Amino acid sequence: MAAFNSFFVKLFLFSIGTAGLLLLWQQYASPRFQTDIGWIVWLFFIFVTSLIHIILVKAAESSPRKFLTYFMALTGVKLFGYLIIILIYALLKREAALGFVMLFLVLYFLYSAFEVITLLKHFKK
Repeated sequence: MAAFNSFFVKLFLFSIGTAGLLLLWQQYASPRFQTDIGWIVWLFFIFVTSLIHIILVKAAESSPRKFLTYFMALTGVKLFGYLIIILIYALLKREAALGFVMLFLVLYFLYSAFEVITLLKHFKK
């Protein structure tokens, strides 16, 4: 349980940093790169990162082989799901698609890097 608490504290601090980046994005980015649902996307990434971390740590507790299978499967499903979200949004709101896609990809790379780094540190112990 302490491992989860440590993860959630790190995720909270990291998310405060990404919220600052989101505020800067909204303040200084060109209107062409703006999106109305930036905060929803931000909350979505926090939720998905938390869920995936919990699933992977639980899988690793049962078997290291299971962890590897879950990690590869979740990474593939996550990437495919994110592409579907981007595609649907781009088709529904063509005029706002550029800002959404840019923000989504920035948050995707930031939260994916955070996820991998925290998992490496967790399993290094």
